[in-house]
Amino acid sequence: MRIVPFIIKSAREAKAAMQDIGVDSQGIKIMSPKALHCCFKLEDISSFSANIIKQELLSLGSDAAIDRRALIKRIKTTAILFGSLYQMKRLAVKLKYQPFELKEVAYKLEELLGNIQKKRVLFKARGKVLNFNRPVVCGIINVTPDSFSGDGLLKGQSVDSYKFKEAVVKKAENMIKGGAKIIDVGGESSRPYSKRISEKEELRRVLPVIKILKKRFPRILISVDTYKYRVAKEAVGAGADIVNDITALRHSPSIASLIKRHKLGCVLMHMKGVPKTMQLNPHYKRGVVEEVFDFLNKRLEFCLKKGISREQIMIDPGIGFGKTVEDNYRLLNKLDIFRSLGVPVFLGVSRKSFIGKVLKADTNRRLYGTISALSVGYLKGADVLRVHDVVEAYEALKIAYLIKKVN
Repeated sequence: MRIVPFIIKSAREAKAAMQDIGVDSQGIKIMSPKALHCCFKLEDISSFSANIIKQELLSLGSDAAIDRRALIKRIKTTAILFGSLYQMKRLAVKLKYQPFELKEVAYKLEELLGNIQKKRVLFKARGKVLNFNRPVVCGIINVTPDSFSGDGLLKGQSVDSYKFKEAVVKKAENMIKGGAKIIDVGGESSRPYSKRISEKEELRRVLPVIKILKKRFPRILISVDTYKYRVAKEAVGAGADIVNDITALRHSPSIASLIKRHKLGCVLMHMKGVPKTMQLNPHYKRGVVEEVFDFLNKRLEFCLKKGISREQIMIDPGIGFGKTVEDNYRLLNKLDIFRSLGVPVFLGVSRKSFIGKVLKADTNRRLYGTISALSVGYLKGADVLRVHDVVEAYEALKIAYLIKKVN
């Protein structure tokens, strides 16, 4: 006789493990949810609700942790729910018949559990479809003179010059050959302490690039990195498929109508403050993971209410945008939490300062740190990885994919 530690992280792994030992198909269907552990933090609920949840979970063979004061006082409190996927599903069913706010808890819990169980997510943008059987690489083209990464194409060049246009084509061609499925074009630097530029200047920079990409590489997904309505509108007219907005449509909410009308894709990113001030002592009272999750959940709901399909949306936790070094590492470590929102996770870590500060390296010496962060990010649940070094990232992610794929 021997006992071996055994880890199951997904329904697919649970099914494969049970098939290996000869469990029948009906048994697999019943037992798979029992093999998966879930944990939820439920905030700002009444002590009455917290105690009912605790009793219901106890009746199901699990439990909930609550503030000891909630046992004897009428207060607003927080509860931590834990148990198997099966127990959480049963809890949601039982809570539908309970008073107070518990019916709302039941439906939200069901939604999150459904998203966790999703076998796959899709992303659609202007008739182009991405599935995420494998990691997707998004290459960056910065049409700026002041990019933090030092790769801005406007360094000493004019957008009207032949040399500039050839540089765009060559860069895009290398990215596509290297494995990129999306190319993200940005005309305004969003590095810490950067200043805004006018709509006119941003358009002067990005439109020629988008037109070149659309003409030369019609099958590639083109993303425009902007938060300005006019820039987004004209970029879409030039051929952009995705609006990648660092403000998550807060700066220009009317971009939502553009996305709906043209069936575009969009990326909703979390940023605390604005680029010029975001790194001046960023602080999160409730914790960076909880606050970023709540923000993205609300922005996702905003888009859905505006008639944008869930399959048109990706979310980005905004690594480096109003976060301390520790905040960034914490977000990466807990990235799988964002999977419960049921849309693809878009991640940008390439060459960022949270890597440079640890390695004491400038942007030219952050490749190995970037590769490490990308690989962990993918294994933790990222679907799209936004990078400067496409070939290196694609090769690293091939290995990460195989690690994630095997049971």
